[in-house]
Amino acid sequence: MPWRGEVAFEDEALAFRGESAENRFHAHAAVQCVYAAGGVRIRDADGTCFDGVGWVIQSGTSHCLEPAPSITLLLIEPQSRLAAALVVASADQPIAPIPQDIAAALTVEGALSQALATFKQRVVGPRPVIDRRIVAALDRLDVITNRDVAAAAAASAGISPSRLRALCRAQFGVPFAKLVLWRKVRRACVALNIGRSLAQAAADAGFSDQAHLTRTMVEVIGLTPGVAAHAAE
Repeated sequence: MPWRGEVAFEDEALAFRGESAENRFHAHAAVQCVYAAGGVRIRDADGTCFDGVGWVIQSGTSHCLEPAPSITLLLIEPQSRLAAALVVASADQPIAPIPQDIAAALTVEGALSQALATFKQRVVGPRPVIDRRIVAALDRLDVITNRDVAAAAAASAGISPSRLRALCRAQFGVPFAKLVLWRKVRRACVALNIGRSLAQAAADAGFSDQAHLTRTMVEVIGLTPGVAAHAAE
């Protein structure tokens, strides 16, 4: 069973709705929201199975989704207000049942892009309190083009790479490098979704080559670029 369905993007989120298939254990830098009316099973790195209609998965939590015929997934940047709402709703548990009101916001009929926009309107969380040095480093991600992005971002925030890594791990459960990879993978997914080739998507997102993009995408979201592109067809 292949991944097949709709893909939609917002500034801070990536969404998929459709038929899911096998994926590998992975840990997102993003906060993830999963919903399937017919039920979905998630396994964590310890082998625990979570069965239910929906789950909120915190950033940095290793997990694997079992195939489902109809599923909605959201991947949301952890520093956003939308992610903060999900963290509050899940009482900060690594994997928590999805609250009923959030599940309802995921079941809006129509195009996935409209459902994602509606979800953002309905699910409003507190403005997250984020260390200003992390904010400064994140603000630099879209304008830094050299290969050592994390080091350059740390310098722009006035701290060492090791300090930035520790701050991000304390705040989001992942090092800053994971946030960098999440941004790059999201950029590649956008490129694939508008019909660019794998080589073009890799270049657009700042990967050294197609193989580098493939390895990183599997690590970050559990899917290969080919699967992600096929799901969007």
